[in-house]
Amino acid sequence: MKIILGVTTILLLAVFSVAYLYFSNLSVDSRSNDKALSGIPSNASVVFHFVNDKGLYDIFKDYPVFNDIIGDKRKLELSWLKDLLLNNEDLYISTQGLKVFLSFHPDQDDNFNFLWSMPQKASMEVTEISDLIKKGNNNQTRIILPGSLIEVRNKLLDRPFYLGIDGNIIRGSFEQSLLTASIDLKSKKLTPEFIEEINNSLNKDNDALSSLFINHQEPGFLEPIFKQKPISNFGLFSSFSAYSSLNLNYKSDALMFNGISRITEKHDGYLNLFLHQKPVQNTIKRIIPTNLSNAICYGLSSYDLFNKDLNRLFRNRKEDKALEEKIQVIVSETGINPDRDIKKLWGNEFSNIQLSTYENLAVMRISNGRQLQFYLEPLSSFYSESVRKMNYESLFYYYFGDPLKKYDKPFFAVTDNLVIISNSPGTVQRFLSGYNSNKLLFDNESFIQFDQLVADQSNISFLFQFDNSKSLLGSLLKKQYSQLLTSKEHGFRNFYGLSFQLTSNTTHFFTNFYLGYKNSSAAKSDSLVYRDNVAGLGSTN
Repeated sequence: MKIILGVTTILLLAVFSVAYLYFSNLSVDSRSNDKALSGIPSNASVVFHFVNDKGLYDIFKDYPVFNDIIGDKRKLELSWLKDLLLNNEDLYISTQGLKVFLSFHPDQDDNFNFLWSMPQKASMEVTEISDLIKKGNNNQTRIILPGSLIEVRNKLLDRPFYLGIDGNIIRGSFEQSLLTASIDLKSKKLTPEFIEEINNSLNKDNDALSSLFINHQEPGFLEPIFKQKPISNFGLFSSFSAYSSLNLNYKSDALMFNGISRITEKHDGYLNLFLHQKPVQNTIKRIIPTNLSNAICYGLSSYDLFNKDLNRLFRNRKEDKALEEKIQVIVSETGINPDRDIKKLWGNEFSNIQLSTYENLAVMRISNGRQLQFYLEPLSSFYSESVRKMNYESLFYYYFGDPLKKYDKPFFAVTDNLVIISNSPGTVQRFLSGYNSNKLLFDNESFIQFDQLVADQSNISFLFQFDNSKSLLGSLLKKQYSQLLTSKEHGFRNFYGLSFQLTSNTTHFFTNFYLGYKNSSAAKSDSLVYRDNVAGLGSTN
């Protein structure tokens, strides 16, 4: 008995020792990350993380996606920085295997600037780092601010690079004012909540070679590039109160990230309603017109639960009484009770679509088109044989919420258990014409190829097509950003589209981001998106 107790005691001590060492290491890593992240200015809504390791650079050596996104000029600058870190053995040893954070910062000239934040294994003085940099690559250095700031010049670059020393953290940028703000203790930095989210994700996925972190709250990653506050499908995501923590899912001919998006607070957020839903198969994308610019497709496992949550949202916004009064007007004037007669006919999918022609429409699946047509007739006026005009306000907003708010008294048509609505009768008629003649995006060979890496199941699926959006983005984006789409220096013209999907897991969304080329090899069954993300649900480990 004593022997058994002794062995058990030894095993318990061993387990506690391993656990202590493990969590101690996590604590050390978190403190190191805290120091690197705490100096990043607050206007960074996107932070990219990678490990400074030669193996990682070898993986990305022939990776075209980054080159097409950043452009030739930034590619040259990044190549110089990579050589600086790798070719100088002393500097590489000091930072090898450590996490590097690359944050993106918009400026007043409508450009994005990069800030590099990188821990050192052992602190080096400014003069020591300056001497190391001068050893190779024809670099010239000048200490601008004794003890903390170095200017580096090289004949390959058309502008200087600046290095700052912040304790045991090296920070670097081609924009001196950004670097100065990062080491200024009085300037506003990333929120503790964003830093905690990044740290928690890195601790859970400690082996991730690279990750992307997005703060969807103010200022948001979309708002700085738009001329005005984003609206429609873009506006819905710009008001998304969440943090996304995504790991790179390497594929040589696509940019893919997957992870989770976590709601930051309980508030009046529309997308929060989908957390209570289970993922459903996205079939409504099969009827999208060929000239799609962008769309958000929504999936519901239970419309009744969605409707209950939506009504709670209306109450929180103090919109419920006004909407209920509008429904009572319908009841009193037509004898149709929408809550009794119409609500039961709503299906499990709906979508808000924007076309290359700037037209907007929404499509909802229904369980019985003939019945819905019967109930909507007294609520509408005749426009054409297939199109009617709704006479009463906010009916579709009352049942589906924010994406349909702009369709106050829309024109509509019912066909094949679908209801199509738009503020333009011509848009509804053109949709019907394309639908009846099978001129649909889903039959396009380029879309079929692109869609192979888009998960079939989700709750919220944003789809964007580049060629059909050039004119639209030219009117929405600030000039510096809209020009990137056609710039020869960048490769955005080579991309077909992007997909951003949210799939509910009760407390957070599994998230998949995918940017795909026009011409790429067909997806194989052993692709990472299938092996690691069954049904697009990702992994929480």
